[in-house]
Formats: sequence, structure tokens, C-alpha cells
Amino acid sequence: MNKLNLFLILLITFSPVLTHAQCLSSVNPVGGTNNLLVLEKNSLRIISFYKYGQGNQYYEGNSVSDFELIEKAFYNYLSASVGYGLTWKTSVELETGYFFNKTQDYNLAPGYRLSGHGLSNFILSVKHSLYSNPFKRIYITGSAGTKIPSSQKLQWDNNVKLPVEVQPTIGAFGAVFTSSFVKENSETSMRYFLTNRTELNGSNKEGYRPGTSVYTSFYISRHLRAPWLKDNWTAIVQIRNEIRSPDKISGKTKESSGSTLFFVAPQLNYVLKDNWYLSAMVDLHVYQNFKGTQLGASPGITFIISRTLRL
Repeated sequence: MNKLNLFLILLITFSPVLTHAQCLSSVNPVGGTNNLLVLEKNSLRIISFYKYGQGNQYYEGNSVSDFELIEKAFYNYLSASVGYGLTWKTSVELETGYFFNKTQDYNLAPGYRLSGHGLSNFILSVKHSLYSNPFKRIYITGSAGTKIPSSQKLQWDNNVKLPVEVQPTIGAFGAVFTSSFVKENSETSMRYFLTNRTELNGSNKEGYRPGTSVYTSFYISRHLRAPWLKDNWTAIVQIRNEIRSPDKISGKTKESSGSTLFFVAPQLNYVLKDNWYLSAMVDLHVYQNFKGTQLGASPGITFIISRTLRL
């Protein structure tokens, strides 16, 4: 290994600035009244989604940068959420996920790669119906929960402590709050959703604290009516905004962290035998603005499956 490559690897390992990869985000709100509202009493809802995300272009602010430390970053993530209806107005939910990989490929010769894998976090929350008007078909729900890391130890790869961007969990506890507004129009087969998810984070044992994240999504969905479709298909368009405040290291702001992003995500949903909900979604970024120099997001794909059982 030549001296230049050794120097770059030292940068990768110890720099709190240059390895930041914004695209490695696994949160993706799942749309649909079946997924957003509280459950009926004594019913069980299972939701799972697989997501592939990637990034290969650096940004400075909202402009493309010629910085080239990381050639490509990508991940494969599987999430599962189980909800249970305690009462007609209150549900409990447990959410977790597993990274098959969180990988960064570096512009080094020969090639150099760092990759992490494993469980992310557990989120235990309580969801409550704040307003329900079946006549006007308006529903509002809210939830509050706690984030529990699957591990408080950071992973190593090839004798290198992985950057936080490829750790499956950074080992910090936190809190998660969500809200959902749903309006249905049966005459036009249209539904409108507005969702918000806010994540607050504490510091891990090494003093690293991720910034607060706020995800806001607006959905428009419509049943696709045609004789050959049998009314089982729904088209959904999601407009999503993601805002992240800068991270902290021992109380000091981390350079090149924090961002504002907008995505458009077309989604197609199919109901199988009135029980299984299958969806496919594509994330397309339309605006990205980063503090400092960061790796931006490229198009990603998500596949969702859910089912509700009445016990």
C-alpha cells in the first residue's frame, strides 16, 4: 500500500468530516390508511419493508461537488413492525430493522471498502386516535415512543472502527414522535395523507449525538378502476421532506452534517385476497441541500408487505 492510500485510509478512519454519507438513511414512511391509523381492538398488524438506498455524488450546499473520497455508498435494509390494538383508540407498536450491509467504496487503488451489518434500533411506541369522524372521513392519530439501540458497541472492519455512517446503530437512545392526518373521498376514490415523524437522539458512550431528524410526507392516493384490475390496485404519489440538524461530538457541532432534502416517491399498491397489501416505491430526489460537503442520495427502491389479523 503506498503512502497516499495509507494517508486516505487514516482520513477515513479518524476524520469527523469527510466520510459523511447522507444517503444511508433507512427511514421511509409507509403510506395507506391500513398502515397509518390505529388498529381495531385485539387485532394484529404486521408490516415489513425492504429498502435499497445508494449515493455516489458529493454536494456542497445544493451544488454538486468535485470531491471524490467515496466512490459509492449503498445499503440493503429489512424492517419489520408489529402493532396490536389494545382498545378501539389505542395501539402499541414495536419496530426494528436489520442492515444486510451498509457499505462505502473508496476511490483508492487497489479498491478499499468498509461495511457494517446487523440490527439497527428497536422502537416501542403507543399510538392513539386523536380525532375520528367516519361521516366526514377524517382521521388524526399521534404516537410517542422510545428508541432503544440493539447494541452500544460500535463495529470494526479490518481493524478499522467503522464511520458512524455505516454503523447499523450508533448506540444512542432516543425518542420518536409521529402524527398522521387522513382524509378520504369515496366518490372520487381519492385519499390524502399528511404524516410527520420526529426523531430525537441522545449521545452514545463515545459522546456522539445524531442531530434531530424531521420527516414530513404528503400523499395522494387513488384506486385504479378498470374491469380487468378488479379494483385491487392503488396508485400513490408521495412528496417527502427530510430535515436533519447537525450532529454533535462531545457537545461540539460536527462539520459537514445536517441537511434538507425533498423527494418524490411514486408508489403502486396491490391488495391480494383482501388480506395482503403489497407495494413498490421509488425514491427520486428533487432537491438536496447539505451543510458542508456530504454524499447525496441517488434513486432508491422500497418493497412493502403488510397484513392485519383479527384475533
